[in-house]
Amino acid sequence: MKKNLTLVLALALVFTMTMPVMANPFNDVPANHWAHDALEQVATAGLLEGYGDGTYRGEESLSRYQVAVLTSRVVEKVENENSELSQEVIEVINQLAAEFDNELAAIDSRLAGLEVVTISGETGVEYSNVTVGGNEEVAYENPFDIDEDEVISAEEFFKHFAEFDVNIEKDGVIADLSLAGVANYFGSEEEGTNFELDSISGSVTTEDFVATIGDEQDLDWKDYLFADEDNIDGIILNAGNSTVAVGRDEEDVTSVGAKQEGLFNLPLNAFLGAEWAEEGRNVIAGMDTEFNMMDIDFTSEFAASDSNLNGRLFKLGGQRDLGIFRLAGNYENTANFVGIQVDEDFEADRKGYDLSAATDISKVEVGVTYESYDDVDEVILAAEVSDENPYTIFGVDVFGNYEYEVNSKNEVRYVEGNKELGNLNLAAIYDFDSSDDLDDKVLSAAYATELNFAGIQFTPEAKVATIFDGDNNRALNTEAGIGALYVVNDRLSLNAGYNFADMEARVDQAGRNTTANAGLEYKVTDSSAATLNLERTDFTGADEETSFDTQSITGGFSINF
Repeated sequence: MKKNLTLVLALALVFTMTMPVMANPFNDVPANHWAHDALEQVATAGLLEGYGDGTYRGEESLSRYQVAVLTSRVVEKVENENSELSQEVIEVINQLAAEFDNELAAIDSRLAGLEVVTISGETGVEYSNVTVGGNEEVAYENPFDIDEDEVISAEEFFKHFAEFDVNIEKDGVIADLSLAGVANYFGSEEEGTNFELDSISGSVTTEDFVATIGDEQDLDWKDYLFADEDNIDGIILNAGNSTVAVGRDEEDVTSVGAKQEGLFNLPLNAFLGAEWAEEGRNVIAGMDTEFNMMDIDFTSEFAASDSNLNGRLFKLGGQRDLGIFRLAGNYENTANFVGIQVDEDFEADRKGYDLSAATDISKVEVGVTYESYDDVDEVILAAEVSDENPYTIFGVDVFGNYEYEVNSKNEVRYVEGNKELGNLNLAAIYDFDSSDDLDDKVLSAAYATELNFAGIQFTPEAKVATIFDGDNNRALNTEAGIGALYVVNDRLSLNAGYNFADMEARVDQAGRNTTANAGLEYKVTDSSAATLNLERTDFTGADEETSFDTQSITGGFSINF
């Protein structure tokens, strides 16, 4: 072993003779030791690390694994730097590699194992206490419909949480997973002391397939089959032209879907969907295709639905571009058809056809459509300027659409103009729909900026909209707010904000709302932080039943790893 060690050290010195002498990396090697300079050079080259306490422990015997590690680093340095070595040195390297072949294989295996799995994430504790004035048993919806799912209710909890991001790469398989769990969830019906998995999401990728897992995944297959966004809580597997999805939501509704594109190597797609709920089961099976014949692009689909497949859906469409005009036609029959997660525009029990012609005049698309559905005939005249390609008139971007139903006399008119003046956005809207008894004229101005004063970063914003209805009655919507952030030092930052809104029209519930908040964040270390936030909200609606106020305090401590 002494001979081998001497050869290894000799090889190490071959690559370190040109290295500058650095500060002593080992606290147990005196500056006057005969090996001091050599050890510094070898350590600087990254061939020796010593022990975690900063010692070299030169009096201890080396194991075969320790010598193998040094040999591995020498070989790696030769390969990476293409060092020019004599034949004699190369032979010594080869002899050493052969001598420690088993140990080097074990080291490579350990290093490969370390590279296979990478884990990062966050863990900590969180506290929240929300009180609601008046009736605390009531969950109040956000009156201004900022978020359709937002409700305000009294609650109190203290929980431990952990979020893990796991990356696995091995043998052509790549897995990225995010896991979140909670424990000790006090103050609610979910009380418990055991750590429970709260959510899991991620993907597994190979050369043959991609599988994703998580909540609120999108399929968007048909307007009658998984048409909504965020419609699968579960697993979606994509393998070539095949897709399989399995999900179950919070209401215990189970959904299964399968789709095969290019069936029999033809432009033919097959799909299957099923949904089980407490009230029953629904199954959909169908096919669709696209093809061109006589310069006409055809689309066709057939589907059957319900547990006995008694419902029927048949659609046939075709369109042709003649240069000056674009012609299109559709036939549809959806007798007794029941969809699964349907689009809001989908109509069941519908039978009929439509024919249309359209052309572009400058930036305006104009068209005429004849519809005959369910024995009701209609002629529709339409014109549209898209917001993606508006007219610019005196610096104002103008777009909109017009639609008139000749037989029913229903009419839709929408025109919008926008202009930006630095941080100020101006808009004017005319919105008319005779079928919804809507006739509004809206003038609005919105301002937002950022500024710094005395080391505090302010973000003020304001918006005002004047709305006139068909009878020329006026309503006024006003919003204003300001946020402030003050960074005390590299550890502590303070934040505060105030928002005011008085909404009279185009909201779910008219009223006045004020929100004030203040908080702080303290970075204990670069990877850990503590937060504390206070917030108060007061809403005054048109009557006492819709008015409420809330006070909340939230805080927590988190560590990133």
